Formats: sequence, C-alpha cells, structure tokens
Amino acid sequence: MAVIPFVTANFSYKCFVSLPLITGDLSCETCTVTRGGLVGFIVGSLYPIFLAIPMNGSLEARYGSAVLPDKANFLTYWIRISKPVFRKMRFPILFQTVFAAYLGSRQYKLLIKALQLPEPDLQMT
Repeated sequence: MAVIPFVTANFSYKCFVSLPLITGDLSCETCTVTRGGLVGFIVGSLYPIFLAIPMNGSLEARYGSAVLPDKANFLTYWIRISKPVFRKMRFPILFQTVFAAYLGSRQYKLLIKALQLPEPDLQMT
C-alpha cells in the first residue's frame, strides 16, 4: 500500500509530461511546467491523502478507537477530521507541486538542448 502513490505518480508524470514532450505533443515550456505542477499537486500530494482517509476509516472501524458517525453525517465528519491534516500538509504539498513544476522545466530545457546537438559522425576508421 505504501508504494501505490509513488508508482501512480511516476506513471502519471511519464504519461502526462515526459511522453508528450518526447513525441512533440507538448512544445511550450509554460505548458510543461503547468502539467508537471498539476501532476505533482494532484497525484503526488492529494492522491495519497485521499487514499489515507478510507484506510483510516477502515482501521477505526476494525479496532473501534473512535465512534463513527451515522451515514447522514459521514461526509461532514471526515471533512472535520481531515482539516488539521490538510493544514499541517500545506508546506509538503506546496513543495511537491513546485518541485514537480521545476522537474518539468528542467526536462523541457534538456530536451531542447538535446534536439539542438549535432548528429554524431558514425564513420568507422
């Protein structure tokens, strides 16, 4: 369960940023930075948090460490419980988003530099 967010983030970044850059479908730096930041924010930050909410609920139901609300108040209960977590996770979420955007920018610059390199001579002596 611990590797699911990492594998999903890696797969999503390759599908939404790396592959379109290599194939030429993504050709501007701003678009690359934006896509990288969005992938970092959604898949790298929010997805693990939303994976943890049902896991915590199932652990609580199994061990009975707290009283779960009835079905009418279920959503408001989890929103109220999750607010302190989101407050404490502001900096890591921001860091993840900025770092993914930075990686997108660096990958774009690296690809542009690689495309500008001359072809190597393949003469055998």
